[in-house]
Amino acid sequence: MSQTPKQLAGAQRRSLKSLQKKIEVMSAEWADVDEFNLNELKRLADQCKEVAGNLVAE
Repeated sequence: MSQTPKQLAGAQRRSLKSLQKKIEVMSAEWADVDEFNLNELKRLADQCKEVAGNLVAE
């Protein structure tokens, strides 16, 4: 059984939000160790959040 576009978008938004949280934890592990890696991971987490917010089914 295939998913409707709305179901697919919802599932992928949830996956992206989960990834965002995991990446934020990874970023925090770099605090006081390496600011470049910390910032790169923060930026990636922000991108996950942005894409999740923009992911819609028409």
